[in-house]
Amino acid sequence: ALTNCYVPLPVVVEEEKDVDSTTSDGLWKKKKERSAGDGKTSRDCQSLRYLSLDRSVLSTTDGSSLVEMGHTKIMCSVHGPRPAASSSLGMSSKNKEFHAGGVLNCEIRFAPGFGIRPESRVLNSPINLDGINNNNSNSNSNSLQETELSARLKDALSCAIPLEILQKSVLDVYILVLQADGSIFPASVTAATLALADAGVELYDLVSSCQVAVLQTNADSTDDNNANASDLLLLDPSEEETQRADGIVTLAMLSNLKEVTFWDQTGRLSDTTSSQALDLCRDGCLAMHKFMRNCLIIPTKHSNHAANTFS
Repeated sequence: ALTNCYVPLPVVVEEEKDVDSTTSDGLWKKKKERSAGDGKTSRDCQSLRYLSLDRSVLSTTDGSSLVEMGHTKIMCSVHGPRPAASSSLGMSSKNKEFHAGGVLNCEIRFAPGFGIRPESRVLNSPINLDGINNNNSNSNSNSLQETELSARLKDALSCAIPLEILQKSVLDVYILVLQADGSIFPASVTAATLALADAGVELYDLVSSCQVAVLQTNADSTDDNNANASDLLLLDPSEEETQRADGIVTLAMLSNLKEVTFWDQTGRLSDTTSSQALDLCRDGCLAMHKFMRNCLIIPTKHSNHAANTFS
């Protein structure tokens, strides 16, 4: 069963008088500690949110999973492998060669009108030239985000599935975002991997993913040392932290094989900061891999994990 099912709202904390609110560090120190997502405990900058993993939650699918990372809640269902029609295994538009191996279909959809902050809905909605928000275009903006996330998910999972042995078969992975509060892609990768394993699909390794948000105070500084000294790395960021961040680093990897299946970076970051954020993402992926493995080993029941800290 889902826990804490409501639209996440920003936590209001009393401001400190001695803190400089003009810097990213000052803004963050006002909150003192980050919420762990369970409404009770807190975490530091290098900790994961409250994590809940469950599998075999749907009886009408070959495999399913439910992942809760703080207030981000993802449900995944897997259908197949099933025999494919000739049109599904069509010819590539580039090389015009017939694909005898399997085909992986990934689709991510947001639950309509549920689990989205009003602030985020307004921020993501297009604005006309007269300054009026066009609420009818929210579905179009969501469709673009869903298409992008679906393509990223397919790229992250394709390297872990031996599609060559699934000859003339199709594997469908459906993700439903029940509630969004940051780190949607890492949660989707976790849910899809657990659902694939629950369906008995052969995998080279479990795909784990993590995200790091970077807050800078000297964004315009050309000195790498000065910029690095003031950068703040936030592991497993919430939506509020993601919107405030100057850069986002996302990583998906096969932890046992030590191979990266997906890597993405947005924002202008120094070499040192980018390297540190990538290392923190890797540590987060290793921790997620351990939790996912425990979820698959333990008999089917709700598995809860507290926030994990990396020093």
